[in-house]
Amino acid sequence: MQHRLDVFALCGLLAALAGCATTRPAQVLPASNVSIGAFSLNGRVAVKLDERGYTASLRWRHSATHDTLRLLSPVVGSVVGEIEVDENGATLTTGDKKVYRSDDVQSLTREVLGWDLPLSGLRHWVIGRADPAVPVQAEDRDKNQRLKSLMQGDWRISYLEYFGESALPARLALAYDRLKLRLIVERWELPE
Repeated sequence: MQHRLDVFALCGLLAALAGCATTRPAQVLPASNVSIGAFSLNGRVAVKLDERGYTASLRWRHSATHDTLRLLSPVVGSVVGEIEVDENGATLTTGDKKVYRSDDVQSLTREVLGWDLPLSGLRHWVIGRADPAVPVQAEDRDKNQRLKSLMQGDWRISYLEYFGESALPARLALAYDRLKLRLIVERWELPE
């Protein structure tokens, strides 16, 4: 009997860590994403490049002039890395305090992590809209005119779930060449 309880406890823990259940506290979020210029979000990210895969918790603060993305170990919550981007370039600080710098975040993440972080587009995609600086190759919308899928700059973005009837996505899948990203937003914070 004890062995069976241990198995159920382990299965429950694994399900919680894997994020199979996506229970979210109710948030009052906007029906339009047009005026959103700054945001903070808490969530989880999974990255797959070829056969290698990584997962982390994510804390992202975005403003018109600055981005801070903090990646945390999904199990113990320790900082795995932090990316800061502003008008002076990009800095990546690893969990063991090694610091890397570059003029732009894509070349920095390519050099240090082995894959490009498309931050200039992701700033827009994560709030459910296309990047205005890049031509849209294809898009599909739901009955509420929210994006269901988007192809932009050879990135394929699928909007898997929104927060209720709001304009803000809860789950996204992004793909480019051999790289796949999945993002689950657990909480949005928007300035008043």
